[in-house]
Amino acid sequence: MRYAEFPAPEALAPYVHCLWVFEGPATGEAQRIAPDGRSELIFHWRTPYLERVGGDWRPQPGMLFAGQLTRPLHLLAREPAGVVGVRFRTSGAPAYLRSHANPFTDKRIAIGDPPDLGGAPDEAARLALVAAHVEARIDARFHDRAIAVVVARLRESDGRLSQAELCETARLSPRVLQRRFVNAVGVPPRMLASIVRFRRVFEALEAPKVASWTDAAQAAGYFDHPKMARDFRRFLGCTPGEFVKADRGLATSLAAA
Repeated sequence: MRYAEFPAPEALAPYVHCLWVFEGPATGEAQRIAPDGRSELIFHWRTPYLERVGGDWRPQPGMLFAGQLTRPLHLLAREPAGVVGVRFRTSGAPAYLRSHANPFTDKRIAIGDPPDLGGAPDEAARLALVAAHVEARIDARFHDRAIAVVVARLRESDGRLSQAELCETARLSPRVLQRRFVNAVGVPPRMLASIVRFRRVFEALEAPKVASWTDAAQAAGYFDHPKMARDFRRFLGCTPGEFVKADRGLATSLAAA
């Protein structure tokens, strides 16, 4: 199994957080993908993952746009996986979509004809094809720079800024801020704050002085372990212990990213 991240080309840096690659074996266990407050483009250059839809497992498209996650997403690799991903900045996706982000929240949607990554000679060529595809679609007119500043401050605060502080940063009224934030990000400020705090748990687990889930919960800004456990159920559909015991794969790679 291999997961690696690469910086976005300079032309894409205002909109793209990073590019990443994942290669892994077939597994018999479903992967739970944790929300991270960012939308992504996914390019399968090997057999696409199966996604659980209701009670069925359905193959994902070869290329898809994955909107913001607010609830559990389950994937299964019944054959070896090969993925190139584009992780957008939190408010960067509309410049690629050329539309608002909120219609795509909790959806995975096929977009156009994917580049022929399977025919690329190596990883560098695959990354170059994906970057060229994204750059060709970028339209800066759909990028809300004021909301990008608000998002940056919200992330820097680990999701702790109040609505009044966010409005002051953007110099917008609460109603206008809410509307523009949802359009640019795909979720309201309060939901993004919850996701940012939830992601902090995985970062906290890497710290040398964190020895338990309770320590991780406190480091991430939770008042207690039960609240963190509720967010695990909310965003991943499992307990912290169940997530840790799962086979390593795409889910654990992305959680640690």
